[in-house]
Amino acid sequence: MEVDMVLLDTNFLIVALSGKKPYSEFLKKLIKTKQLVLSVIVVAEFLAGASDEEERAFNSLLRKFGAVPIDLEISQMAALYRKKYSKLKRKVYLPDCLIGATCRINGYELATFDRGGYPMKDLKMGVELSR
Repeated sequence: MEVDMVLLDTNFLIVALSGKKPYSEFLKKLIKTKQLVLSVIVVAEFLAGASDEEERAFNSLLRKFGAVPIDLEISQMAALYRKKYSKLKRKVYLPDCLIGATCRINGYELATFDRGGYPMKDLKMGVELSR
């Protein structure tokens, strides 16, 4: 059976790294089973607001898991998402479109507390942990 890889959105990662259960336990499971995926967008967003201690913990994850880069295919799909939802008068941010496109193209599930920020119907959002 193929195991789904899970990309953590920045909001989810912040809460999980703070030690709050069950999110911290979910993160530990992803680390143990090597199912954790980090996006370069999440890296930038997280580090922009991280304390020194949070940055050290996060850099440890980065050394172990790396981060999925943004390539041309992801950029193009993100642009399509942004264009589509802008026409529908939905507020969707480009970083979220890039994260969504990263998940869609690579077949990752997305763990986020901001489902409204990801109106894309073609994303796998099977992680059902709410705050």
